[in-house]
Amino acid sequence: MTKKTFINAILLGAACLLSAHATAQGYPNKPIKLIVPYAAGGPVDGVARGYAERLSKEWGQPVLVDNRAGANEVIAADLVAKSPADGYTILWGADPTFSTNQFLFRKLPYNPLTDLIPVTRVTFVNMALIVDGRLPVNTMKEFVALVKANPGKYNYGSAGAGSAVHVHFDAFLRQEGLSMPHIAYKGIAPAVQDMLGGQVHAMMAGITAATPHLASGKMKILAINGNKRAKMIPNVPTFAEAGFPNTQSYFFIGLTVPKGTPRPVVDAIVSANRKVLADQTFVEKTLDPYAFEPQADTPEQFAAFLVTDRKLAEKKVREAGALLDN
Repeated sequence: MTKKTFINAILLGAACLLSAHATAQGYPNKPIKLIVPYAAGGPVDGVARGYAERLSKEWGQPVLVDNRAGANEVIAADLVAKSPADGYTILWGADPTFSTNQFLFRKLPYNPLTDLIPVTRVTFVNMALIVDGRLPVNTMKEFVALVKANPGKYNYGSAGAGSAVHVHFDAFLRQEGLSMPHIAYKGIAPAVQDMLGGQVHAMMAGITAATPHLASGKMKILAINGNKRAKMIPNVPTFAEAGFPNTQSYFFIGLTVPKGTPRPVVDAIVSANRKVLADQTFVEKTLDPYAFEPQADTPEQFAAFLVTDRKLAEKKVREAGALLDN
């Protein structure tokens, strides 16, 4: 390398750093799009809208929710991956984007490992084991005994093949040596409706799938994931308290941006997320009703979490035999 070439390389690098710094200094100075991979009206969308509203106050700029549902988050993730790397298009992604889709699809229109930068987790969602209120059980042990005594008689529903609802229940059945047919729906809402109608006997899902129907006895929540009980259902034990410490049922929501987004912009998003989640009024109003636990990872912490989560996701998807583009 000549002296002139070396000097030009240094100047170019300095210019890039100054440009990134200038971008971060002025970020954000226009509306931001929060791409949500689910249809409006569900719990994930509801939390996203509350989050966007609080983030708007933090930044002094509109944060607009843009629902791009379909293909197990692939449509939304691909849109963000191909967006300008300037921090103004952010994906509100869950397990499919970050961990499971690479094992559920033979081919994706983007590379989830290189085309998107994991920024931070926002929430960790503990799911519960929910059963039809007509089942003669009130505890996890009674449920396992009932299913074990009647292999194949009772079924479970999910929000779709390969969804967290599916793979976590499948793992639970394998763990306990149980046999239950799987019914895959397009979303959790139709599965809930069929449980109310008696066609579905059990599911792993967020507690809001059941809470409107607990008082009437149409549904029961037997246990919930996590290290502590949910504030909204304090009488429901954790899986460990119910005698099943190895049972896991969860999903998480995190933010991701296109590769090439300047690190100062990523850091600005991380900082804003931390401030939003430190607002106890926001947490109590927006997260607690859904049993969503606030997170505030750095990009490095999020990336380290994903290394472990992707290994677990691959194992559970392979064992469940789920494939979405066969």
